[in-house]
Amino acid sequence: MKPGDVEFSVEYQLKAQHSDRVHGIVAWFDCEFYDFQRRVTLTTSPYCKPTHWKQTVFYTTKDFDVNRDDIISGSIACRKSHTNFRELDIKVSYHHKPSNTDIVNMYKLR
Repeated sequence: MKPGDVEFSVEYQLKAQHSDRVHGIVAWFDCEFYDFQRRVTLTTSPYCKPTHWKQTVFYTTKDFDVNRDDIISGSIACRKSHTNFRELDIKVSYHHKPSNTDIVNMYKLR
């Protein structure tokens, strides 16, 4: 990873698997290492064996209801904090058309 790789913006779409209330989204990362005899993947996924790395929850400032197969879309932007080089400033937008929900939240990841 290069220092500039921590700064990015990407759009996302999530499909609801159940009718439920949304409180936020969970994020994790996978890191693949190729320069070994066999490829090694470090994953922090909640669906895999736990490691000392954990997932991050981005709670919304306003909960909203979704039905099965509804689409939640938005974007995630990340940049290094200007006040502390060990922190990240993250902006997440949530859009859900059926409930007329448009939320933009700012987070500081420490």
